Order: sequence, then structure tokens, then C-alpha cells
Amino acid sequence: MNSSAIFLLAISFATLLLGLYAWRLTSSKPLILNMLFGSAGFLISAYAIAGKHPTQMAFLMPFFVTMLLLGRAGGIYWRTLMRGEKELTLPSHLVGAAALLSVVGTIVAFVNL
Repeated sequence: MNSSAIFLLAISFATLLLGLYAWRLTSSKPLILNMLFGSAGFLISAYAIAGKHPTQMAFLMPFFVTMLLLGRAGGIYWRTLMRGEKELTLPSHLVGAAALLSVVGTIVAFVNL
């Protein structure tokens, strides 16, 4: 197993932990489902990279996860800033951190193709 696959596994685990913590703060089912999908996407990407011939799925899954998490983070930031729901500040930062991790994971997967 190469270092890129291990790095994507670490990002998958970190996404899952950040999602669980944000879910405990908000009890939002769509939030935890998005984070679970994100974690699974990085697991699939790590599996594809660990194979002998990485396919384009190794890049597409992290890309889709990045778009999903950036959209979710943007929506939560919007609710925090425009609607004044200050209790969503910490969950928005957690989802934003997961989105930034997924950007890094997408770049790693792209470089590995």
C-alpha cells in the first residue's frame, strides 16, 4: 500500500470523526449522511489507488465528495451569518475543516493518477 492510499484513509477517518462531532452538536440526519458518504468516497478512492492500475474513479470520488462538503459548509455558514443562528458556528467550522481536508485529498488523488 502506497503513502497516498494511507493518506486518503486518514482523511476518510478524519472526515468521519468531524462529521460525528458535528452531528452530535446538531442532530442533523442530512449532515451525518453527507459525512458518511464522504468517508466512504475516500475509502473507495484509497482502494482504487492501492490497486495496480488506478482508474479515474480514484480522482472522481474525492472530487464529488469535495463538492458535496463545500456546498454543505457554505450552506451552514450562510445560515450562521445571514439568519443569525449562532449555535451553528462550531458545526460550520467542523464541516469546513472536513471540506478543506477533502480538497487536499482530491489533489493527492489527482497527482497519483
